[in-house]
Amino acid sequence: MARVIVGTAGHIDHGKSTLVYALTGTDPDRLPEEKRRGITVDLGYAFFGDAAAIIDVPGHERLIRNMVAGAATIDFALLVVAADDGIMPQTTEHLEILRLLGVRHGAVVITKCDAVEADWLDLVEEQIRSTVARTFLWEAAVFRVDSLSGRGIPELSGALTTLLAALPPRDDRGVFRLPIDRVFTVKGRGTVITGTVLAGSLHKDAKLAVLPGGDETRVKRIESHGREVEQVVAGQRAALNLIGATERLERGRTLTLPGRLKATSRLKIALELLPSATALKDRQRVRFLIGTQEVIGRLQLLQRNDEERRHYSNILLENEVTAAWGDHFILRRYSPLETLGGGRVLDPAAPRLRARDVPREIELAKALDTPHLRDAVLAYVHLAARGGASIEDGAALFGVLPAIFMDHCKSAAPPDAVMEIGGYVISRGNFEEHGRTVRRALAELHARTPESTGFGRAELRATELSSVPDVVFDRILQRLVADGQLRQEGGFYREPNRRMVVTPAQAELMERVASHLASGGFAPPSASSLSETLSRPVAEIEKTLVFLVRAGRARRLGTDLFFDTQQFERATDAIQRSFDSANELSVSEAAKLLSSSRKYVVPFLEYLDGQGITVRSGNVRLRGRKAKTVTREAGDGPTP
Repeated sequence: MARVIVGTAGHIDHGKSTLVYALTGTDPDRLPEEKRRGITVDLGYAFFGDAAAIIDVPGHERLIRNMVAGAATIDFALLVVAADDGIMPQTTEHLEILRLLGVRHGAVVITKCDAVEADWLDLVEEQIRSTVARTFLWEAAVFRVDSLSGRGIPELSGALTTLLAALPPRDDRGVFRLPIDRVFTVKGRGTVITGTVLAGSLHKDAKLAVLPGGDETRVKRIESHGREVEQVVAGQRAALNLIGATERLERGRTLTLPGRLKATSRLKIALELLPSATALKDRQRVRFLIGTQEVIGRLQLLQRNDEERRHYSNILLENEVTAAWGDHFILRRYSPLETLGGGRVLDPAAPRLRARDVPREIELAKALDTPHLRDAVLAYVHLAARGGASIEDGAALFGVLPAIFMDHCKSAAPPDAVMEIGGYVISRGNFEEHGRTVRRALAELHARTPESTGFGRAELRATELSSVPDVVFDRILQRLVADGQLRQEGGFYREPNRRMVVTPAQAELMERVASHLASGGFAPPSASSLSETLSRPVAEIEKTLVFLVRAGRARRLGTDLFFDTQQFERATDAIQRSFDSANELSVSEAAKLLSSSRKYVVPFLEYLDGQGITVRSGNVRLRGRKAKTVTREAGDGPTP
């Protein structure tokens, strides 16, 4: 079965629908209003045998929205021009829209040829060739037909069959996408939607996500080319009988596989203005047409090139759309209605724009403005996802499967230019730059607090590293430690040659606090208690306790329990020795053994559980696999 979509284009009343009927035997005008008024109001559909599906679009200037919804999915355009009118306003507007939507193949059909003389036909064809000279139709075949009499229809039909068979395959990124262009109800079956499969494939009974919105539905039945099928693939028209969440289905929404694409209201775009369009203004309100959607938004111009009429911009939408890198769109003035231009989506998840970021965003836009998916993926990893990109998010941004996204990442030169870390990718250059940022942050911390022997992970996370995922940041620290550029002691990091600088007053307070911890046994005083005893501010006591931990003279459990290191180690030995005479140990027995209370013993036992020294079994502890046999020395008591 064919995987080609043909679309008509042209001015109102130039015979598009009649031509489709002559080619297929199907009248694409299905609405009573269309029959009554004799004009096409909405999209119509027909099948050109098994060679293609045909989408017939309205030609009226007020129905451009509907025209774009149909033209957005076509592979081959039939530009229809009536012989008695020649080129008209919507002829040129439709032609420009097709070009901006990325259509690259087509033919020209002159209709109503029986209504004019032969020499007039020659003039019309000359006018057409002049009009299409700088478009994708510059070498296209021109056919002369009369749909009512049948003149030229067999020749056009035969040529179309040949032309469509020679088309290159549609670009398929693998992720199923179907923009909905029609929703209706069939008695006895329920909700049915129709649309063109842009990419991927779909089997019966598959679960689908409806975007925007996120509703989920299931495929009960599939039809294509008028018959039931088990699957549809990219380039085919499909009618899907859906069950589940169908209440909000409407033209403009997209069906895709759950988790593979995302809806967005902030996009970075490359925009080309039509020669006839007036200049754009920053924050201008516009109509953004993508797929079968139309949404109102405002432009944030990044860089404008008025000479070439090409601009880079962000667009902020009032409602979400479904988009991926490379998708084509049309931009229209909000009021009065006028087609301004169109272009391609560069980043469907553009960040909020700050003035200081504009130069970097322009650099990124230029790098993403490429026809090659591989180059765009690498530009995204190097320039946009500086902190690291989730593989799943990156794949969704480009509308590809994660495996395809990773294949492009791995194609970078040299081979290790992009690193994969725990479900994220990051360029090696950015990874190494973040390492230098960590070292600068550490040097600044040491300079501000020279008495400290080290700093925690959160303290090293400078503001510019806030977007770096945890797993990537941890790998940065690990690499710095492995390379000898950082030294790690427990949860603290310091420069390799850095030593704690303590003033005499601080040293004196440390000794006094350490003495109180030691004398407290396994029920040491709290910071607030030490503050009262030593007549020092609580903050100063807490700082001193941290110094003792970093110096190895104290151990910390949780946020506010500090123990003398020797007392802590003796308690650990005592718990391990207890299993020489008993198979299990309760909390109350441990408290008695350590001359302490539940306040201290419970977090201590939980710590030993984590170390594998003990194992919790209900309300008791058992010997853990990492517990060691402790020899009791002469004079040892039962408690630490």
